[in-house]
Amino acid sequence: MDELPNVPPRSSPAALFKLWLLRSAPPIAEPSVRFLAALCGTWLLLWLAIDWWEAQPEPEFLAGGAPLLAWYGLAFLAMAALLRFTSSPRPSFALALLLTLGLVPVPLLVASLLVPFLGPALMLAVIAAVLLYALMFLARGLRSMTGQSQRASALAGVAFVFGFLWVTDSLDVIPNLWAAPETEKAAETGNTRADAEALLFDQSAKIDEALAAMGPPNSAAPQSYFLGFAGVGAQKVFAQEVGLASRVLSERYGMESRRLSLLNDERDMTRAPLATVSGLRYALQGLAKRMNLERDVLFLAISSHGAKDPAIAVENADLPLDELTDEDLADALEDARIKWRVIIISACYAGGFIDALKDPRTIVITAAAADRTSFGCSNDADLTYFGEAFYRDALPEARSLRDAFDKAKTAIAARERREKVDASKPQAFFGAELEAKLAAMKDHAP
Repeated sequence: MDELPNVPPRSSPAALFKLWLLRSAPPIAEPSVRFLAALCGTWLLLWLAIDWWEAQPEPEFLAGGAPLLAWYGLAFLAMAALLRFTSSPRPSFALALLLTLGLVPVPLLVASLLVPFLGPALMLAVIAAVLLYALMFLARGLRSMTGQSQRASALAGVAFVFGFLWVTDSLDVIPNLWAAPETEKAAETGNTRADAEALLFDQSAKIDEALAAMGPPNSAAPQSYFLGFAGVGAQKVFAQEVGLASRVLSERYGMESRRLSLLNDERDMTRAPLATVSGLRYALQGLAKRMNLERDVLFLAISSHGAKDPAIAVENADLPLDELTDEDLADALEDARIKWRVIIISACYAGGFIDALKDPRTIVITAAAADRTSFGCSNDADLTYFGEAFYRDALPEARSLRDAFDKAKTAIAARERREKVDASKPQAFFGAELEAKLAAMKDHAP
């Protein structure tokens, strides 16, 4: 027998304090229902505070996340039952539940405040340290409650914690009750109250005006043209990314005034032609009339949300807009008879567009594989992860588009590992004929 001396039981708060410091505690008094409820409430408030802090700025409450809290409540009850029935002698269920609830704050704080900022190696070390802490906490707590060593029960408890966290991560059962707003309310101006039919009717004239400003070709050498497409107007990041793409690609490939962008941006719905499927077709036809289709190159930059179909989301306030599918894009380019084209798609699942577009005179670069999401599509970001890595950081100094893509892909993978998100796995296809053509064209990069 390994019993503790006959000393008066210690109150639950005092005993927990000693256990959190991994110090041996005397026998623990039976906790009241009121104290257990207060402990649950304290951890819930702590979770809400962390969740609220991580959702800054301007967090919004999501009632839909509340039911997921039941998953954690069931886990507490299951672990308490496991600790009780694997111990001999058995502690009361209330004591086992007290020990289970007492283990919550350290893993919660580490997972929320520390792990997201660690690299893979340090993250594994921290997880191992937390599991060791949990083992010592449970072992000392069970010994205080039963008077005997309960190493097997403590190991079972740690295995339960590890398994629960693994299943929770796999199923993505995260009860987020606060989230950063993905959209901003459109300004209450005449733009947002514009009649949808009249607004859409004016788009061809706006595109014609932008095309006319390009003027006629002024060089016998191959020239480059830019067409941007920002699909979702509720989030400014897409319009901003297309703006950066236009500037960086123009500086590198000398496009000068040969640029046109179709923008969905609820902050101002009149400053540029709107991004629609019909508008894209019309713009491509207009550009084709100004291009020498045998030699000139089109750079098409798309930034938006994506879907697995594959498809590009096209949304702007309450306008009735259709999504852009891979077939739509391929048909529009084919109808315009534009042969030489670089297509850069910053969207989730964008890799699904490659098969429909690839040929020897086409380069297709996408922010994610056909079955993967990309990241950074929020209003508190100026650019997506792909936009930062490719347009902002890699392309200005890269030797070629392939070099820029390889550098961006490496940077994105490193960032996603640091932030513990599923890899987006950017994809690309480089048509050999277009690669050789771009290498032969004068590169205006500094």
